[in-house]
Amino acid sequence: MIDVHCHIDQFPNPFEIAKKAERDGIITIAVTSLPDHFKLGYPHLLNFKKVRLALGFHPIIAGKKRFDEKLFKSLASKTSYIGEIGLDFSQDDNLKRRNQINTLKKILQIINDRPRFISLHSRKAEKALFDLLVENEIKNAVFHWYSGPLTLIDKAVNAGYHFSINPAMIKTQKGHKIIERIPPERILTETDGPYVKIKGRPAEPGDVILIMEYLKDVWNTSLENAGKKIHQNFNTLIERIFSKAK
Repeated sequence: MIDVHCHIDQFPNPFEIAKKAERDGIITIAVTSLPDHFKLGYPHLLNFKKVRLALGFHPIIAGKKRFDEKLFKSLASKTSYIGEIGLDFSQDDNLKRRNQINTLKKILQIINDRPRFISLHSRKAEKALFDLLVENEIKNAVFHWYSGPLTLIDKAVNAGYHFSINPAMIKTQKGHKIIERIPPERILTETDGPYVKIKGRPAEPGDVILIMEYLKDVWNTSLENAGKKIHQNFNTLIERIFSKAK
């Protein structure tokens, strides 16, 4: 199983969650919301085989906090996994939006030095984010918990981007329509735990099985084949990243 977007550092017992994912063989991208969180967690997960820590700067934080470009660049040299970054225009605050955009532009310039796995936040800012990605020639990006226009999905797919689906999305009609619009070869699985809840508890990496069970019905296939498809999608993306990084 694969969880490409989980906030392991936000659980009350982050190291236990990481060890459980590692023990169960679940490939997990542990995204962060601040460079300091990445810096703190990096030595603890350095020797893990299945869990990878991603360097992030959440857009809501970017709207109100100064961006330490030197620190981010230094930490970016340690990883090929970036996230959570992006834009969030859910609040009607032009100053914060400008700060987000300016920060994201600097981040995209930093991480465009080599191929990377990038997990994106795009709430209410999907078109602006897409335009910045294209403008900066960003590849291998994954739209996490996409909730924007269906027509933009087509453009993102044509640009080579992927989408990660979580348990909250399979419970809504809008989520169903979005999932059906995305080609199967561009879908990945995520939990966004602990922010997504499963029967009142925080979602953990193992809960991606719920998404796979949903996708097998959408794709009219077996659970095993749905799992193989997700692995194939992930491996294709990772091979593209690391083959070009050599």
